[in-house]
Amino acid sequence: MAAQQRRRTPAQAARLILILGANALCLFLLWKLGLPRLGARADASAPPAARVEAPVEGPAPADARSAAPDVVNARDPRLEARIEQCIRTALDKAARETKGRVQPSEVTVAVHVRELAVDGELVALRADRSLRPASNLKLVTTAAALVLLGPDWSFRTRFTSSAPIVAGRLQGDLVVRASGDPLYDPEAKGEVEELLAPALEALRAAGIAAIDGRIVLDEGSFQPPEPGPAWPTEKDAWKEYCALAGGFSANAGCLTATVAATEGTSARVVVRPRAHAFPERLSVRTVGAKQSLDVRVGALGGTVVVEGSLPRDVPEGSARFAVSDPVELFGRVLSGALRARGIAVSGGVVREHRAPAAGERELAVLETPLARVLGPINTDSNNACADQLFFALGDAIAGRGTRAGGRAATAQALERLGLDPATLVQVDGSGLSRENRNSARQITALVDAVLRRDPRTARLYLDSLAVGHASGTLDGRMRDDRLAGRVHAKTGFINGTSALSGVLDAESGRTLVFSILVEYPPQGGLNQSCWKPMQDALCGELARADG
Repeated sequence: MAAQQRRRTPAQAARLILILGANALCLFLLWKLGLPRLGARADASAPPAARVEAPVEGPAPADARSAAPDVVNARDPRLEARIEQCIRTALDKAARETKGRVQPSEVTVAVHVRELAVDGELVALRADRSLRPASNLKLVTTAAALVLLGPDWSFRTRFTSSAPIVAGRLQGDLVVRASGDPLYDPEAKGEVEELLAPALEALRAAGIAAIDGRIVLDEGSFQPPEPGPAWPTEKDAWKEYCALAGGFSANAGCLTATVAATEGTSARVVVRPRAHAFPERLSVRTVGAKQSLDVRVGALGGTVVVEGSLPRDVPEGSARFAVSDPVELFGRVLSGALRARGIAVSGGVVREHRAPAAGERELAVLETPLARVLGPINTDSNNACADQLFFALGDAIAGRGTRAGGRAATAQALERLGLDPATLVQVDGSGLSRENRNSARQITALVDAVLRRDPRTARLYLDSLAVGHASGTLDGRMRDDRLAGRVHAKTGFINGTSALSGVLDAESGRTLVFSILVEYPPQGGLNQSCWKPMQDALCGELARADG
């Protein structure tokens, strides 16, 4: 099941946003007095957006100390020594657990730490190494979207037609224009009907009770759904984290099976979205308490399979699994939702690249705010949502909903933040590809630069992160009472890579931005037994860092 999001504590959120807002006022007063703004990054010049007009930018919020010429952090050798000791302990443990198959010399651990909105750095250990960021790349994707599209941007899937409506019948095709919307609600157990409802109600309000033509899915500039370079092999293609992205999607390219034991021998199985319309083979037996839980799911062969056994004492559970084509899934779900609303479709669903016709008009719009997908991407680490946003960013900024378009947009965002895009290698929005590369220094610079911007952008970015011992992928971590609630970060893992980057409220009152990247010979279990505990221990050292 998707982890439920729990926000940072109100006091911590209020503290950081109050700082950002007060800093914006401070900078405004300095500007009015004609004083220089020291230590703040200026936006680099960038070419105008191809298809989206970037929001007007005000002064970037920065910590008040960044305006003082004598406040520059220096590296802290004592803190670096404690961090190096934590790293050595983890390396020795990895060597013991693998019986020497993973030697310390084969592992790279990069750490970079800076104070939010203050020049200089506190820790820099192998910080410029170009390493796989895994899901820490989602920090780049979401930052680029907030910077280029603005915090109030929305995916806009447009329903159009040039055909007349006569006596409640649309006498021609209904064209749906792709926006890259993942159409995903982590709280809906896989259902999307409520997300589609506003657009369907608008069609009914336009007087449409039947469609005599077809539903035409115009994929526009978006590339066809396909695995990214250096993704996991085909045997993993059914797994949720390998779900594909495209111009259209539903439930982020997945089906969700909910299974519950019953008093009889057959367990109750529900597959959502209910209107998926794939053939189903559902066969889960309810077995005795304490017996083995063995439920298998899949949908890549064109048939939805949920089968196995569920012990009677196991509570209801759910599993998400990828379909082979998210565009097809969207078309099936949309067609079913129209029928459920009493709107019959005569011609079925087709996929075309169709230019606007003469007299074409907009009948409805399906809008999903950017803010709604940031949590699933950064808190829960949903890969498909991140890749949908990556392609949508390319479509909106570069006019190409492709990997090349997404890369071009991200480079523009980094330049606008005053960062060098040449240090980033990005082939997807999720970090799933093993060809992605970034450095710990670049990640902390990115997070710091986004948090120096306007308070709304900063708040959305921070609130999208998982909170230690509270939400998302950090729910079960940071159990130390001195850490709980202090760490707001993005996790990352692919076999051979582990990462944790984000923001930490130190006991001294300082807010630190950190990045920890680990590359190691792929060995199962090391992330759980060695690298996650090491990252948590490093956060503990940072929390206790002197002011």
